[in-house]
Amino acid sequence: MTRNTVKPPAGERRVALAERRRVAEMCPEEMQRELLTSEVTGLPNRRAFNEAGAAGAVAMSDVDGLKALNEYGYEVGNAVLKAKANALREVGLDGYHDKGDEFLCRGHSIKALVAKLESARVILRDRTIFAERADGGGLSITGADFSYGVGKNIHEAEFRLQRHKAERRKRGEIARGELRGITIRESNRKNHRQAPSSERPKTVRHPPDNIRLRPYYLGNPSTHKTQQIKPRREQ
Repeated sequence: MTRNTVKPPAGERRVALAERRRVAEMCPEEMQRELLTSEVTGLPNRRAFNEAGAAGAVAMSDVDGLKALNEYGYEVGNAVLKAKANALREVGLDGYHDKGDEFLCRGHSIKALVAKLESARVILRDRTIFAERADGGGLSITGADFSYGVGKNIHEAEFRLQRHKAERRKRGEIARGELRGITIRESNRKNHRQAPSSERPKTVRHPPDNIRLRPYYLGNPSTHKTQQIKPRREQ
């Protein structure tokens, strides 16, 4: 009895072959770097985090609404992940991209991590992110944000992350499967390349000294906007 085998499209086979050739041509140092780096964001990955050893404090964070962003195309979700990675770099965080919407950070103290994460949130919320979709269309995204938790170890950080997300849901800032506070518009800007952190000014906006940091949320949910266009649906 013959089995029907479904072959992947020719385009996918060419991409896979090119990727295998690229990996085969790597020197040992390049191969090691590849194993320890997130393909999407360019940050070190979870394996690199595990190999880095113990830290004085650890943070775990999730991008808001990644599943809903991906309904516009995975290019849109990936653009927001890259923008968050750049925000973490700009404030000097030792950041790692774990998987999907999850990021990790290491630091010397909980207080220092909280201050830098809040600065990264300010940068990300104020940034306009451009994404070019596979169909050639472009989108601009503003108001991206993330939840986080900080603790002495990864388990404590995860617990505080879940608590922070629950607090933000209660305030109406986030909701499962929805985009709240995020505005998405059609954009005519083509071939946009988000500059790496090395090419952008190193100015980092910290909260004023006379303002006491709230460890989890800055901003007024009553001013939040909603998305302006509907996501693409598969035919």
